[in-house]
Amino acid sequence: MDLSNIIPIVVKYAVPVVLALLVLWIGRWVARKARKGTENTLNRSPKADASLSVFFASLVGYLILVAAVIAALTVLGINTSSISVAVLGMGAAMAFVLQDSLSNLAAGVMLLIFRPFKLGDEVEVGGENGVVTSLEMTATRLKTTNNTEIIIANGKIWGGIVKNYTSLGKRRLDMDFGISYDADIDTAIAAITKAAADHPLVLNDPAPWAKVVYLNESSVDLQLRAWCNAADYKALKVSISQPVKKALDAANIGIPYPHGIKIKVKTKPAPKKAASKLNKLKKA
Repeated sequence: MDLSNIIPIVVKYAVPVVLALLVLWIGRWVARKARKGTENTLNRSPKADASLSVFFASLVGYLILVAAVIAALTVLGINTSSISVAVLGMGAAMAFVLQDSLSNLAAGVMLLIFRPFKLGDEVEVGGENGVVTSLEMTATRLKTTNNTEIIIANGKIWGGIVKNYTSLGKRRLDMDFGISYDADIDTAIAAITKAAADHPLVLNDPAPWAKVVYLNESSVDLQLRAWCNAADYKALKVSISQPVKKALDAANIGIPYPHGIKIKVKTKPAPKKAASKLNKLKKA
């Protein structure tokens, strides 16, 4: 083949391909820089949310990549309008097949926009309790107190009840303590309240208090209500009982517990002779 015939073909097809690849490479580089720059800019805000910053940064990056692909196709001389129609058709088919995934994706966008919780919050969603470790586009990851990871679809979260135990900053601990009927109620209340007030995790405002909440069969139930920082709630719950018990002991307040011992008596069956005589007497 004559070289003079090859050169025009190479110029006609190779140059657009090289230019299209160059456009794609530049588009990818710009998308990466734009994604990083957007995330850094959003994170500089004092009210920035890490998950929301990542979402918008990724969205910017994907939009730039799509624009780069369209530009590369235009350089190659491909009619992008026909491709757009084909893409729309494929998109409609995929939307029908992946409608559950798209529902979770839409729910993830709503969660990122309205932010009922953020990373690090302790929440109860979808019937599960844990700390939010990751908020992804289709699912949310929680970490439980026993170090178990739970992954919940965002559609289940957005369509259900969300309890955020961290967002308000403070939590109230309610704990019941039973005292005997012979004990002085005012003395017991004073002992419980002082034990709570002296606890390092209990807040002074609102101040802790205790009241009679129930007259049980064998005890008078007092309920302690103490406020703490949301991050200290679990630590307070497991540590408050010991100082309260010591305070009640120091005040000579008795705590009722069962004293009786149940004894089961087994009856021996009647002897066979006695049983036969009894049957004869019944017949007579």
